[in-house]
Amino acid sequence: MGFTLRGVGARVLLLATAASFLAGCGSRQPSGAAGLSGSVVVSPATPVCRTGHSCSRPARGLMLLFDGQGDGSGKVRTDGHGRYRIALSPGRYGVSVAHARAGTGLRPTSVTVRNGTYGKVDFRYDPGIR
Repeated sequence: MGFTLRGVGARVLLLATAASFLAGCGSRQPSGAAGLSGSVVVSPATPVCRTGHSCSRPARGLMLLFDGQGDGSGKVRTDGHGRYRIALSPGRYGVSVAHARAGTGLRPTSVTVRNGTYGKVDFRYDPGIR
């Protein structure tokens, strides 16, 4: 009878230890959580800019493409205020706009994502209207 109790006690201790370990694992944010957030403005937003009127506007619904080395890539669409947020692996990425026409441009064209943080990068998109 002593042998059975010792076996049951060892199993209970093992299960309790495993349960507390697993509970702690699920409550932490991964140390490698990284990405970017910011906003995109269209500038110029009209063919003719007038004094006293803004020549830029938020880039609503613009698809940003992030192309990194290896498997690092992602895409995100800006919201109604031109804002975006995307989780990316740490590294360097080229950035472009989906379905861009010739003569258009996004600045900056490359970004760096650092480990364990969300960096802030604001973009300016020139749609090529003149």
